Amino acid sequence: MKLKATAFGLACGSVLGLASFVATLLSLWRGGGFTITAVAGAYFGYSWSLAGAFIGLFWGVVYGFIFGWLLATIYNRLSG
Repeated sequence: MKLKATAFGLACGSVLGLASFVATLLSLWRGGGFTITAVAGAYFGYSWSLAGAFIGLFWGVVYGFIFGWLLATIYNRLSG
């Protein structure tokens, strides 16, 4: 069975983007910024703020799409 690489990439990107967004908002609400700031090293422009939540959403979608697309492409090549 072949995977649709673009669809899989979009699904992974959506999940990672939303997870980053929600994690940042929950961190802002509960006050645990030091745990989220580790993400700032991976996401350019990310900060522990409402604007940072949207930046995390964007980069999460981008990185998730790339990872999902690559994973599906490799799977399709290896599965014949």
